[in-house]
Amino acid sequence: MGEKAKRLAEAMALISRGDVEAFGDLLLADDIIWHWPGRSSVSGDYHGRSEALELLRGFHELTDNRLQVVPLDLLEGEDHLMSFTKVTAESEDGKLDVIMADAMRFDESGRVVEFWTLSNDQAAVDAFIG
Repeated sequence: MGEKAKRLAEAMALISRGDVEAFGDLLLADDIIWHWPGRSSVSGDYHGRSEALELLRGFHELTDNRLQVVPLDLLEGEDHLMSFTKVTAESEDGKLDVIMADAMRFDESGRVVEFWTLSNDQAAVDAFIG
């Protein structure tokens, strides 16, 4: 497993524990652009670590910290990493169980400067988020 893959696995363990700040400190560049797909209330682009972390905090609030993110398969290149990620979550209104395809572009310091995500069931993600 390469360095980017190791960093991502550690970061995903942090986010699953609800430690959004540590996730950001470990993985995200200050000037990250996070592209969130779909037609939910959070769809769009998030510019900067602060905005990206607000997005993630919102997911933890929605799920009352019942969000689990586990990398399944990782494909690592020189500047990019692709993760097929199992995401499960519960809220008062339902459950979510999807596979996300997460693509990341890293800078020379090993931090993510651009993050794209797409679900195998985007309609379920959109309905869960609202």
